[in-house]
Amino acid sequence: MVKLVAFLQSVLYLISSLLFFPVLVALVLLFFYSLYLSGVVLGEFLARRKGEKKWVERFKYELDVLLESGCDDVEVERLLRRFEEEISSLLDRLRVLVRVGPSLGLMGTLIPMGTGLAALSKGQMEKLISSMIVAFTTTVVGLAIAVVAYVLATLKQRWVSEDMLTMEYMAERAFKDGEVYEEKKSLQG
Repeated sequence: MVKLVAFLQSVLYLISSLLFFPVLVALVLLFFYSLYLSGVVLGEFLARRKGEKKWVERFKYELDVLLESGCDDVEVERLLRRFEEEISSLLDRLRVLVRVGPSLGLMGTLIPMGTGLAALSKGQMEKLISSMIVAFTTTVVGLAIAVVAYVLATLKQRWVSEDMLTMEYMAERAFKDGEVYEEKKSLQG
């Protein structure tokens, strides 16, 4: 039984050791990805300050095309839901970063702490210090990813809600105008 426990501990240690490098790579990649998403959101912020709302403008164009082809309310609703999905895709990516960043940071903390504690038991203070530096650095990077993503997600959520409200109004208004137009046409004919 003791040998089995020792074997399982060795397997778990091997697994965590094998995960350390991918965790570091993932943290670095996610950090740069969060910077990229910051640029995307900043670009949208600057465009919105000028009054440009690319999703609303694109929706209006596609709604006009759809109405000219003689659609019904189901097709308009489908268009609205498709735009909602597209708008929410960036928001979903930001929400993933909010959760994954700290998780990877925690993994990057705990894995080197095991080797650091093992080094401490052998009196290897340099290895302990090195492990602790890596451990705390990965925590900071993971939390930084999450904080940036959270701020961006909060801002983007507000824009998504605002744009969806505008698009829903446009869809309802356009369809009501379309119904009125069809009624007038049938009364004149």
